[in-house]
Amino acid sequence: MSHNRNKKRQLACIMFTDIVGYTALMSKDEGLALKTLDENRFIHKSVINKYGGTWIKEIGDGVLAMFTTATDAVYAACEIHTASRKNEHLNIRIGLHLSEVIYDNGDIFGDGVNIAARIEPTAPSGSTHISHEVHSNLYNKQGINTKFKGEFSLKNVKDGIKIYEVIISEEFEKQLSSKISDFNSRNIEADKKSIAVMPFLNMTNDPEQDYFCDGIADDILITLSNIKELKIVGRSSSFQFKNSKLSEKEIGAILNVNHILEGSVRRSGNRLRINALLYNVLEESQVWAERYDRELVDIFEIQDDIASKITKQLKVSLFDNVKRVSPINMEAYEMLLKGRYYEEMFIQGFDKALSCYMRAIEIDPNYAEAHSALANLHFLYTMHLIHPPRDGFRKVKYYAEKALSLNNEIAEAHFVLGQTHFWFDWDFEKAKIQYEKAANATVPFYFTGVTIDPWYNAFVQGDFETAINATLKIIETDPLSFFNQYLLSCYYTWGKQPKKARDVLTNMLMTVPNYSEAQRLLAYNSFLEGDSERAVIEARKAVEMAQGLGWTQITLSIVLAQNGQANEAHEILENLQASNETVHISPLGIGLIYAYLNDFDNAFKYLEKAIAYKDIWLVSLKYGPEYEPLRYDSRFDALLKKIGYPEVDSTVEFNLN
Repeated sequence: MSHNRNKKRQLACIMFTDIVGYTALMSKDEGLALKTLDENRFIHKSVINKYGGTWIKEIGDGVLAMFTTATDAVYAACEIHTASRKNEHLNIRIGLHLSEVIYDNGDIFGDGVNIAARIEPTAPSGSTHISHEVHSNLYNKQGINTKFKGEFSLKNVKDGIKIYEVIISEEFEKQLSSKISDFNSRNIEADKKSIAVMPFLNMTNDPEQDYFCDGIADDILITLSNIKELKIVGRSSSFQFKNSKLSEKEIGAILNVNHILEGSVRRSGNRLRINALLYNVLEESQVWAERYDRELVDIFEIQDDIASKITKQLKVSLFDNVKRVSPINMEAYEMLLKGRYYEEMFIQGFDKALSCYMRAIEIDPNYAEAHSALANLHFLYTMHLIHPPRDGFRKVKYYAEKALSLNNEIAEAHFVLGQTHFWFDWDFEKAKIQYEKAANATVPFYFTGVTIDPWYNAFVQGDFETAINATLKIIETDPLSFFNQYLLSCYYTWGKQPKKARDVLTNMLMTVPNYSEAQRLLAYNSFLEGDSERAVIEARKAVEMAQGLGWTQITLSIVLAQNGQANEAHEILENLQASNETVHISPLGIGLIYAYLNDFDNAFKYLEKAIAYKDIWLVSLKYGPEYEPLRYDSRFDALLKKIGYPEVDSTVEFNLN
């Protein structure tokens, strides 16, 4: 099996850590040493994740990690030291160096990695040493100072390295101590209750059966994701390791889990042989395995048994109210699995998924899950501007309500109905009710641990911080999800945190250099910062990447207008309006162009058209910073009333289960 992620070069702050005196502790008390190592691992994983870093691997009692910025790495080091001081045996020293690295299959390479490894032993116990490159890139150093320690000659490093010690102020350390979770044995034990479900291997020698093997694993993943005590990695991350040659230990380190479920499927007609194996990453051992020789109709019993055996091994409990409904017709079920398989291929697979779901309800018109899948697919069509809003959401609502009329406990149908109330009906209270029903429904779908869609927090409550934190929580369980990284960049952008937005967007563009939407959001950040010259350069690049499609031309025209290049902005506007019959252009976008050309009459004219059209992005009207020029016009308040935002209650707590 081979994993096809490309090697990529990137600038990173590399962290090496080590436990001082661990070898002596191991020879004296092996049990205490292993417990200390467990605590060290938990602290590092928690703090590295908190500061947006990437856990690379353990090397004996040491840890290798990397961060996108020097500041994040230094603050993470400070917090690791502060948390470690609660254990007298956990004496950490840390080395940091900023350099270009090669990131390949979850590991990093390059001279900078060697330099960081050599800097770490120069630090005394409980301290961090950093290179001159890190020191030069520290910004907003609240609570920390540095002290020059001299120029060191390091083994296998050609030139001398200037090294500084990081010094934490007493006040800042007190602040960190008050914020740090209690890293006790209960938390460490909870951290062990984590699992990634790998796509099951297809042993049938028929590639057409891949959908079936993926579907079996996916159903198990969905069931396990609804257990609050268990951290389970999302499909978009774990399924990236399909046909991977990486070891379970390497995959576990990348996904930050301690257990991996693997399996294989051999099918002959309606006969199945399914092998399942649970692997403990920390102990590098198999803890449970079983073979099932059954008929196709027994597939649900097999999946439930696998899920049950896993929960017993991990000492967690399946929800009593979680119920999976067996379809009456197995052919319809297979069409559902095949549709999900194509849907995961994104836009390229949507049409094939549609055919499969339609075939499923032809076979079984009362198949609630198939109706729910159709509702979700039409939602995706609409959000990606393939369906116009009125037509798309009409279909979404029809299939979601049909699914719920057949079975009111279909979580997916409740959630997508909530999305319809939010994006189309602008009935925000009903949206919230449906999101909560989805979280509590007995027929589960993949649950991220976040009940309320973060867009609701951002655009209904104006609470971008909650939207960001909710998305970071989702990313914690789905770390390789490109889509969730994109959403995080959106919330940072609209929430006016340009530096963090740029860090995320730059990493995305390093992974997918031609991703025009990431490039467009870079331009939008510059636009919101008032740096219109840079915004124009970035927006032109986005237009080139996207060949003028999507919002790129609109963004370019807006930033040109902001930069005083009104003639070119007008020219783009006229071209957009001329092509509106063949390529639909958002009336909202046209309105924003007019706003930045200081033509408020036409701006409001097109915003009224956007309301009639039910443009999905109108939900951003109240809190979107791009509408600032229009806020002082009485017509703006009239638009807000048409959308019907609720009064913000600062006491509302959003469920981040």
